[in-house]
Amino acid sequence: MAADLSRQLRLLLESSPDAPTLPILLAQVDHFVNEVSSSPSRVEQLRELEDELQSIHDEVIDHVVLWHTETFLAVLHRLRPVLSSTALISAWFELVLRPALREPRLSILAVEQAKEVIIAALDVAPGDSEEKAREREKVGEFRRRLLDFYLLDAFNESSGEDVLEWVDLDEEERERKTCWKANLEDVLVRMGLEKPQDFFTELYRCFVHPSSRLQLLMLLSVYTSHLSFPPHAPILAAHPLLQSLLHSLLLDNSSTVATILFTTLTKLLPILAVRASDHLKRILPFLLVALARGICWPTRRATHHVLPEIDCLLDDTALDRGVDMDSLEDEPDKLSLPIREDIEWERLERTFDGRTTAAPSAHRYFTMLYYLFPCNVIRFLRWPVRYLIDVSFDTIYAVGWDVALDEDKIRSKAEPLLRGHILHPLLIWRGAAEELSKTDFWSEYDVSRIVAECTMLDVRNAAVGMREHTQAQMHDRARAVTRPPSIERSPSPGPATVDVAVTDATVTASPIPDASSPTIPPSSPVLTIASGSSTPDQATIHPTQRRSPGYSASFADSARGQSTIRVSLQDMLVTSMALKSGMDVEIEHPTPGWSAALFPRRTRSSSHGPDSTDGGSVRSAERQPSNLQGGADGEGEMPSHAAQAIAALQREALLLRNELNFEMWMTRENVKHIGRLYEDRVLSRTAEVERQGLHNKLREYKAEVSRLQRELKEHKDQATTLKNQYMDWNRKLQDKLSELRNEKKAWQAEAAAMRAADKEAKDTFAAQGKLLAEAVQREFQLETKIKEDAHKVDRLHDYERQIDQLITLQRLWELDVQKLNDQAEYLQAFTSKYRKMELSLDSHEKIGAEMEENARIARRRVESLEAQLAVSQKQVEAARRDVAVSSEAAPGSEYAKIREANRRLRDENSELREEVEEMKAMVELLKGQVRERIGLVGEERRASPLIAG
Repeated sequence: MAADLSRQLRLLLESSPDAPTLPILLAQVDHFVNEVSSSPSRVEQLRELEDELQSIHDEVIDHVVLWHTETFLAVLHRLRPVLSSTALISAWFELVLRPALREPRLSILAVEQAKEVIIAALDVAPGDSEEKAREREKVGEFRRRLLDFYLLDAFNESSGEDVLEWVDLDEEERERKTCWKANLEDVLVRMGLEKPQDFFTELYRCFVHPSSRLQLLMLLSVYTSHLSFPPHAPILAAHPLLQSLLHSLLLDNSSTVATILFTTLTKLLPILAVRASDHLKRILPFLLVALARGICWPTRRATHHVLPEIDCLLDDTALDRGVDMDSLEDEPDKLSLPIREDIEWERLERTFDGRTTAAPSAHRYFTMLYYLFPCNVIRFLRWPVRYLIDVSFDTIYAVGWDVALDEDKIRSKAEPLLRGHILHPLLIWRGAAEELSKTDFWSEYDVSRIVAECTMLDVRNAAVGMREHTQAQMHDRARAVTRPPSIERSPSPGPATVDVAVTDATVTASPIPDASSPTIPPSSPVLTIASGSSTPDQATIHPTQRRSPGYSASFADSARGQSTIRVSLQDMLVTSMALKSGMDVEIEHPTPGWSAALFPRRTRSSSHGPDSTDGGSVRSAERQPSNLQGGADGEGEMPSHAAQAIAALQREALLLRNELNFEMWMTRENVKHIGRLYEDRVLSRTAEVERQGLHNKLREYKAEVSRLQRELKEHKDQATTLKNQYMDWNRKLQDKLSELRNEKKAWQAEAAAMRAADKEAKDTFAAQGKLLAEAVQREFQLETKIKEDAHKVDRLHDYERQIDQLITLQRLWELDVQKLNDQAEYLQAFTSKYRKMELSLDSHEKIGAEMEENARIARRRVESLEAQLAVSQKQVEAARRDVAVSSEAAPGSEYAKIREANRRLRDENSELREEVEEMKAMVELLKGQVRERIGLVGEERRASPLIAG
């Protein structure tokens, strides 16, 4: 069957006229899978099939021809139920699956099949055998290998080396790298959804290295945004990975990592509140300390750039906050508190080298934490050190909480957050201790409701909500006055009709526009519908129509010392709305490239061409994410201002991607909540319709009651008729009763006759009882006889059991000898031990001679015991004959002595037989050991010429 299947596949790949079509071939593959699953020779057939597939791949498959790869992937996809994980990983990952994930021209179906085959390779059937243990170990190594590919081989947006390499790549190589990272990220997310415990363990293993934390956090952000993640949240809550995330937020000094961690925790908090509230309460002190560190995060400044316009563009956060840029250089670094000695943690300092590093925003994180635990949050912000001491939370730093936390700064930084939120009702009804001990008010909520209500704690959202609620009430009252009460309007379709799955996307795919996307005014002077477009979904941005004459000279003026850059605010707003609307945007007159002042001409030796590095090789794990800083004076190196500009843009791109993931997650949860609110609104609108229906039903029921009353009267008349019929029937029954009484008298006479017959039967039973007593007596005698012979039977059973044990022992020794012979063949490969084996040969021969001598002694001992046994048997026979002769003439006392002597001799005889059996077993054991050692020595001697050759 395997040969026929491989022949059909070969014909199809060679485009032979006799080749079957792909659906027919796949049907044959399914038939083969069903047969092999129940076949006793499954291993041999699968081995033959794997050899044939390997031969086909080496001889026929051409990876340039895409349909070859797609056909082979389709066959592997159908064979995945019978192919082992070891075969898929060792044989097909590097040859077929990995190139398929790198190829952007493959069809979506083929890529999905490759991903499903990889996921199937990561699934191992349960079992305790040694083979299953090796397979699980192989799968674990493959899981770690996939994560290493993501960290070291896939394109890393936070790595300066990858960015420079990306610039020098052609379009095809860029598509391959993008496709490879997207597919690899999808495989890892699916792996995390299938095996969350193993996925978290691998992330925890790689999270130890600081250079990998940013990439791991981006992957974790995508994973936690997936629609299927919430059921796995309890596993994450109990896993050490969550503790590592909190340690990173409290110990690392990278503001980019902190920003992504705050966003991820903001998504995790409502999910943990629904799925693992106990774990959430357990880590509450960690979350509060992280909040304090986030709101007190200082703004750091790097070195000055050569071009001042770069500083002005990248330092938007510092300009918005009114921070004195000169004072940032002298601000002490308050983040690097010494870590406690028992905590093994390697601190991540800075991920990107920009002019200034903006502090991470903890606003949404505070909102979510304030909604879930308002009393504890307020108490912590009021007395941070006292709160941590009261809850017995040990410090993670080498200093105490009173040194690590600046209470005055925490209060001053938290004041804007508190002013931006409304009063939580539970601050009046509960205290901090009651909040953790009593039932949570959100225990019956789902994630979408928690997110929606948490959003309404913000003052701006609450004001908008109140205004919209008031307008809706006024509109409803006006409509109720003007609309006739008899007219019922059907509810118009609302936002709840939006499929929730639409929002289940990440930044790896193009986001789908929804109702929350901003709209672009059609009258905007910088946005017009393209004339050649057939649909209004494509817009064209004209960046030069509304640009002031001084705009193009703003950078030049800034370079000459002016600190003000003139940028059209209307252009910025309209462009931002156009990019967020989801329409196809066409930019006219784009900038031809980076400014020449940013990137001076580099020498040929400094370029990173596509041929300089191997795109499929795994780069070093010790690379730093931001290594763009180069010497300004070195020839061919990038200047520091360009490196810092690229680093700042990289950081902004990562933060925007993180923000997009969070906004899409928020959109999905809001759509769920909107759907539930829309259902409630539809129910309220249909209440009047239901009441009118009930009134109509009431009229129908009244008519039904009148009809039933008429039927009741008719039934009463029928009951009177039936009563008269009953009286007639009762009279007939009385007559029949008299007949039955006469019949009873006849039965009583018959019973008296049967009693007489019963008496006779009892007499017969008494006679049979006597016979039964005699039979019981005889049975007792037979049982006594059986008990007398029972010890003989037991001894016979013991002998049989010993024989079975010895046979089992012999089989075990044969298996052990076979295993040792296999190990001897394996040891032949170690040529360095040949001399040792040659030296130990003499000792084995001496041991064999000694064992042969022991065997001869044992055989002589057995022969002597057999002679003694023969003499004892002769004595027993003579004693029996003497007993038989003297039993007729000897008196009773002498006969008893003879019987006693006979019994003693019989016992001695049985003991001697047992000793003989033991000696025989020992001799056989020694013979087996001698044969085993001689076999091993013989194998070594036979193998020695091969090793020497």
